Amino acid sequence: MADIIAWHGKTLSEHVSLRDNATQAGYRFLSLSVYGPTSSPYYAAVMIKRPQVIAQRDWPALTADEFQATFNDQGSRGYGPVIIAATGPASNPLFAAVFEPQNPLPIARYGLKSGSSSDANTIQGMNAQAKKQGLVLRWAAAYGDKGSPGFAGIWLPDPNRIMWNGDGVSDDSGMYQQRFNAETSAWCRLGFVTLNTDQQYLSVFADNEVEGSWYARHGITPEEYQTEFNTWTGKGFLPSVVQAAGPDKSSARFAAIFVKSENTVAKQFTATGPVSNSDIDSVIKLAMQKSPGRHASLTIVHGTQLVYARGYTMAEPDWPLVQPTTCFRLASVSKVSTALAVFQLIEAGKLKLSDAMQDILKLKTPGAGAPSHPNFGKITIKHLLEHTSGLNPDAFRNGLAVRDAFIAAGKNASLPVTEAMTDSYVATLQVNTPGATPQVYKNCGYYMLSRIVAKLRSESLPIDAFKKFLYDPLAIHRIRRAQSLIAEQQSDEARYQDPDLLVSPSLMSDARLLVPDEYGSEQVGLMEGGGGLTGAATDIARLVAILISQKDNPALKRATIAGMLAAGAQMTAAGWPRAGYGFDAVDTLNNGQFHAQKGGSLDSSRNVLQFNGEWGFAMQWGSVPSAAPHWYPDYPAVMDIARGVSWSSEDLFPHFGMPSL
Repeated sequence: MADIIAWHGKTLSEHVSLRDNATQAGYRFLSLSVYGPTSSPYYAAVMIKRPQVIAQRDWPALTADEFQATFNDQGSRGYGPVIIAATGPASNPLFAAVFEPQNPLPIARYGLKSGSSSDANTIQGMNAQAKKQGLVLRWAAAYGDKGSPGFAGIWLPDPNRIMWNGDGVSDDSGMYQQRFNAETSAWCRLGFVTLNTDQQYLSVFADNEVEGSWYARHGITPEEYQTEFNTWTGKGFLPSVVQAAGPDKSSARFAAIFVKSENTVAKQFTATGPVSNSDIDSVIKLAMQKSPGRHASLTIVHGTQLVYARGYTMAEPDWPLVQPTTCFRLASVSKVSTALAVFQLIEAGKLKLSDAMQDILKLKTPGAGAPSHPNFGKITIKHLLEHTSGLNPDAFRNGLAVRDAFIAAGKNASLPVTEAMTDSYVATLQVNTPGATPQVYKNCGYYMLSRIVAKLRSESLPIDAFKKFLYDPLAIHRIRRAQSLIAEQQSDEARYQDPDLLVSPSLMSDARLLVPDEYGSEQVGLMEGGGGLTGAATDIARLVAILISQKDNPALKRATIAGMLAAGAQMTAAGWPRAGYGFDAVDTLNNGQFHAQKGGSLDSSRNVLQFNGEWGFAMQWGSVPSAAPHWYPDYPAVMDIARGVSWSSEDLFPHFGMPSL
């Protein structure tokens, strides 16, 4: 059990006496807070005796000018601040600070306001700069009041590349609790918290784990804090952060974090799959070490054979291990399925490129009227496939606007919205001239294509049509509609994390409580054919294989696939920004072969489907990979290795329940 000494509600003289005695006995500050009036402040402190004594210097009562002078002097001696606390008005605060030897010295700022992240004089601006410089907000002070808040912070180097979020700078108690619930539900922990006199909370959440567990409380009285302290220290926990604020000793409110250990848990790299290649796995390992995400997967196809299938995990031991069959959100890679499903209908004679979208869907506005814009009826299947429909690219994803359009039309409506409601909302939007340039990438266009597929296949949802007519014939059983909320995720779904650990109001409930980014901040599944599918790399590889194959397959004739790819290649050759027809770019090669790629991007995940002649791959990431070299679109660091390997003649598709093509 850790050897600690702690106190709270002590005057300056009492605090100094306790500090001196503890320091002489080998204790050093773990946490320090100053609160109450600047003329007669109170202190809450935690000091710890470690096996190796750390040199510390502390100043319990400094004006802003004195703090700056101390910072400059100690910096010249190799000492930088590790703890900063403050009380009083933003215009004239009282600071307390603890310094330790540091190399390099941290960045420390005080007198910060709340405002734009582009303003270096705000706490938000300093956090933004710190992230760009590879720093993390280690400790902060919140002082002043609601009308005039002030902030100070210490930003340290972040060699472990942890993800962190410091967006909560002036949360009231209710909003802070929402933020806490959202962040911790997405595998993050509270790293730091403090508050000002008006009980506005500044919090920092991080994605790393401490050994053992942790516990946090906020808004508690001095007596309640003492009870929590006794309870948790009695169980072997450390009060790593104890912060208080209030006009006086008795009315102060506390926020505290108790941890089982100061040590963080190291990540471990694990690769799973029936075949291994150390060179390829080393490339992925290095990429994951340099990137924030913990989950990834890779499949490689040669001809019609699956030659490599790996799941990758770079995470703490309590994280689930990714398998080759783990499902990842496909984002815009979903468009490949939509294009194939459309060309199935064309092959079957049920659809033509010249058919008008509205002739099939017959959409009405929320008020049951005809589409608002005269260009709506001019949009064809070809326009939708080529991103030239004139539709607004992403307005259909705005659940609030969809709901409010129905309310404005006198209808009962609530979140989450439905596909039918979204269709009607699209019918109210402005439509630019179909077929006109410049081309604008349109998620909405592929959403509408998937709705057309569902309508012509007599299914309520596009995924049902995809499964019955495209996936099932190909023995693909691990592509499904993405679910938005964490509670809805299936056990074989990857975990996703926005690198900034963002939270925002939910679009899945009228309560609009804060949720982690991409876990209810939008209706991921509703995008379906435009970007709302999730699937395993093994099953995406099956699509790669039929796109490579020169033969007919159980779902489509080769001539149909070749026609779809050739149309995309014509757009690429003509210099269009997007190839359309489900892809970002398509090039014609010799002997009826193609080079094509499609990327998918969400704030919390990335993936790519690519093929080049006889070779292809699918790569999926459970976050936003920051590592090069060039994983998108061609990933030469992997594919150059793959082309030089003498792979076994065994086709791995049967290993995953799919017969050889």
